[in-house]
Amino acid sequence: MVTRITGMASGMDIDSMVKKLMTAEKAPLTKMNQQKQLMEWKRESYRDVSTKMVTFQEKLSELVNSSTLTSKQATVTGNTSAITAIASSSASGAFDVSVTNLASASYAVTQTAGTGKSLTAPLGVAAGNVRVGNATIPVDANETIDSFVKKVNSNKDAGVTAIYDTKNGISFTSKTTGTLKADGTTSNNLVSITDPASTAFGISKSLADAFDLKFVNGVDAKVTINGLQVTKSTNTFDINGVSLTLNAATPSGETTKVNVVDDTDKIVASVKSFVEAYNDVLSSINGKVGEERYKKYTPLSTEERAAMSDDEAKLWTDKAKSGMLKNDSILQDAVASMRTAMVQGVKLADGSTLSMVSLGITTGNYQTKGKLELDTDKLKATLQSNPNAVSDFFNQDYSKAFSNNKYTETDGMLAKMRKISTGSLQRMYDTAGTSRASKDLTASFMNTSVMGEQLTSLDRRISEMTEKLNRIETNYFKKFTAMETSINRYNSQSSSLAGL
Repeated sequence: MVTRITGMASGMDIDSMVKKLMTAEKAPLTKMNQQKQLMEWKRESYRDVSTKMVTFQEKLSELVNSSTLTSKQATVTGNTSAITAIASSSASGAFDVSVTNLASASYAVTQTAGTGKSLTAPLGVAAGNVRVGNATIPVDANETIDSFVKKVNSNKDAGVTAIYDTKNGISFTSKTTGTLKADGTTSNNLVSITDPASTAFGISKSLADAFDLKFVNGVDAKVTINGLQVTKSTNTFDINGVSLTLNAATPSGETTKVNVVDDTDKIVASVKSFVEAYNDVLSSINGKVGEERYKKYTPLSTEERAAMSDDEAKLWTDKAKSGMLKNDSILQDAVASMRTAMVQGVKLADGSTLSMVSLGITTGNYQTKGKLELDTDKLKATLQSNPNAVSDFFNQDYSKAFSNNKYTETDGMLAKMRKISTGSLQRMYDTAGTSRASKDLTASFMNTSVMGEQLTSLDRRISEMTEKLNRIETNYFKKFTAMETSINRYNSQSSSLAGL
């Protein structure tokens, strides 16, 4: 290590002189650090866009999975209290429904009123195991009525609900409805209570005797749908994609009509949410592509930053960071593809093309840069004449959206947007190492990307340059130290001679 002499002999400010000399020497290092900072800012800008893209893809998946673009609703007229109808996205048809009777559950109940006991009274059944429903319940020697009821209700396999009244006794009711078969199951093959006289009945005779149980078999629901007599073990069942719930028997002479129609309000809301998601991601990309670049504002060096106030440094850095992706080819291609796909429309199986304009979707003026506008009245009118228009335009061939990233004219709009966004995410991943699936703005970058490798190379060059500058600085100090030493020697000799 070189001993630094600070100009005591020469009277020079050695540190200041070396610092000035090193300023010129450090110019290449400063340039590399600025280059590194700009590249890191650019990566962060790519990450801002990638998170928007991932959010957009999640919206596409949500629209497909929720089936809101094909929403149906079941309208119920006539006797509206007899049934409740809920339509799925695949529902179709019109039904004339008349309920003869509801399905009921089998049960066993104490048949003599007033024979109840205290909850803490002994169960009255010998220790061992008893059958209740489809489960074997252990009975302890000191089992009480209350503890036994809790055991039954907490047993997931029993399929039975037990309740006890201290005045009138106990009740065991099946959790399923429907008529019992000979094997002790209901007509829909679910577990239920059975007669103690039968080995298939599901309540031990010892338990039945202890509480003087009588057994009432459940019945199946009987309903007439469009003239067809139907028997069901439950009061809720599906028919043609419509979930029907029977609430009460239909009075004589009355009927209930169920008609499946498009849920226009939900469909319109879904199209609107697509337009909003599209505009959001498009605005973000356009903002990055068109953001002004201030090239004279370079990243601040440590020395430059120290000479500024916090506010000044922030204003400068904001300018320096601006426009990192101005006219970026990846983003320009994404915007162009999205706009082209929307204008292209969707080619249907019959060879016709369904355009966005026919659904009331248009682009604004030049200043809006491709943002979509939705005329809900026109969309509703289209749905009246063509109920499948929205489904065909958006959902067609979505299953092919993951096969490749090149969209075709027959791809539905959701498939087109999925492919375009996936392709853009892949290009950003290859270039900047951004995530293809994360919305996290702090997600790490892949070092194997083009920019990742460039930054790795820069870090190595910066390290090498720093070591080189340290050697140069050390040599400067060596030379000045030698000079100071020589001057000191000369002064010493002069003093000696002057004293002769």
